[in-house]
Amino acid sequence: MTDSATKERQRGATRVAVSSLAWIALLAAAKTTVGVLTGSVAVLGDGLHSVLDVVVAGVTLFAVRLSGKPPDREHPFGHGRVENLAALGEAAVMFIVGAGVAAEAVRRIVSGSDVRAPVYAIVVTAAALLIGAWRAGVLRRAAARYVSPALEADALNVTADVGESVAVLIGLGAARFGFPAGDPIAALIVVLTMWVMAGRIGWSAINVLMDRVPLGVSDRIAAAARSVGGVVDVPELRVRQSGPDTHAEVTVTVGRTSSVERSHDITEGVEAAVAEAVPGTKTTVHVEPSTHGEDVVARTFAAANRLGLADQVHNVLAIRHPEGLWLMLHAKVPASTPLADAHAITDELELQIRSEIGGLARVEIHVEPHEPPMMRGREVGAERADMVRDIQSIARRHEPITGCHEVAVSQAEDGLHLVLHCEALPRARIGEIHDASLRVEDEIHRKYEDVRSITVHFEPQALS
Repeated sequence: MTDSATKERQRGATRVAVSSLAWIALLAAAKTTVGVLTGSVAVLGDGLHSVLDVVVAGVTLFAVRLSGKPPDREHPFGHGRVENLAALGEAAVMFIVGAGVAAEAVRRIVSGSDVRAPVYAIVVTAAALLIGAWRAGVLRRAAARYVSPALEADALNVTADVGESVAVLIGLGAARFGFPAGDPIAALIVVLTMWVMAGRIGWSAINVLMDRVPLGVSDRIAAAARSVGGVVDVPELRVRQSGPDTHAEVTVTVGRTSSVERSHDITEGVEAAVAEAVPGTKTTVHVEPSTHGEDVVARTFAAANRLGLADQVHNVLAIRHPEGLWLMLHAKVPASTPLADAHAITDELELQIRSEIGGLARVEIHVEPHEPPMMRGREVGAERADMVRDIQSIARRHEPITGCHEVAVSQAEDGLHLVLHCEALPRARIGEIHDASLRVEDEIHRKYEDVRSITVHFEPQALS
């Protein structure tokens, strides 16, 4: 969740909490007054519950404001769990108050008591019922919008109040029509409702505080991570909630020869995919190497990578023989490297390859110099026009090449460097095109000794 989204959530949740506190305080005063005047234990219990709600709403307001604080050194996951603590405290107090009301209700049922049920008591209780139903809807929508456990607990509590008001109305009606035991019975229904709501609120808070993952969340996060290109598997996943936020620690495996940059791109892709699958999730991604699906060439690069040579190895060729695998490759070292040092490098590379790949009969490494650093040069195609025409003719003699429309010639410090733009039919295979380019390069090198490098670029021939 971004900082702006967090601030907007906090402001919205705070507005709802303040409004809830005001309404609950008004209802608490009205219910408690009526309960004292009438002697109704049901109304008094409902009023005491509302007084408790005032305290709880104040705690909710405090929790919502504190939960919006950004993470700090002592709270790296933020302060969101203060809302869950507030909800757990609310549940505990509801149980305690309910026990006191239940004890008084049982005493009155056993000993008997007179209860007055004037019209104003019924009117106040009915008004409380309607206001409570309205406030429960407002709180439920706000809890869903701002993902607030404290507001969700408040909504459940107000919903319980509505049920209690219904029971109180029935009890008052029973007392008004000559059945005084209806009042304490209604009080027991009020208490039962309080306890059911307290159990739901407390259990939900305990689940979060004990890091129990909501049903299906882990599966959705794992599926989102696996959907990212480059992710081989998700071997480990840990999810925890802190107030409105979900924190995920995801371990993904990627090909072990992936570059640091590629691995970083994969982690960002995982974070984005998880945020889309489970909005509000903050994800930490740990990358581990994977050998899944590797062939001999990939394993050769992996062995070279352990020596920091993965980007210097190329032209890897593996041939299966009855006596074992022949593995041939090229490796680059600085041009100034003495032969003895270069041979030591290839010996170490061979040891790494043999430890990586079993059944090798031969490992042959051709050493060549690194490409030189950037050189200065100039284009001399116009000066070597005869050479350009000859090279175009050479290229056209090697099928499947059908044309060579450009030859660029660069005169650099060490000699000539050529770039050929050739054409072939669109259906021509890359393998046969590459073989043709090798033949062209070989013929040019034999004829022009001052040519140092040749780069052949192919394009599909335009068909009329």
